[in-house]
Amino acid sequence: MRGSNWVDVANDLLRSCHINQHIKHLSECGADVFVRLYESILGEKVPDFIATPRSQEDDAHNVQAVIDSLALDYLQVSLSHITGENIVKGERESIRNLIEIFDGLLEYLTEEVSESSSQNEGDFLFLFVCYQVSLVRA
Repeated sequence: MRGSNWVDVANDLLRSCHINQHIKHLSECGADVFVRLYESILGEKVPDFIATPRSQEDDAHNVQAVIDSLALDYLQVSLSHITGENIVKGERESIRNLIEIFDGLLEYLTEEVSESSSQNEGDFLFLFVCYQVSLVRA
């Protein structure tokens, strides 16, 4: 973990992903932050995303879509202890847990790119991976 202060970890993530947002309190990490982190780190649109959320329920739906996709499509682990509803309500433990997941995911993907380059698996693969990462971070 890059630090024990979760606001700092969240801000480091936002900065690493070139998301022009700075938070002062964990409660500022709402649906928009987690959707943007998901799309930036993974380079994918959030499945079943409500583009124009009109209520807390819509925001909770969008965060839950992020959580479900992480659990099913990427991590293959249960994230039932984190809910979109709790994130939208500003529940600190859920927000910390989801920040920690994104922090670990970004670290893992960054290491994968680094290992690919050091193992010299072929110039084309390396260039492709670097291109994908640059798109994710753009």
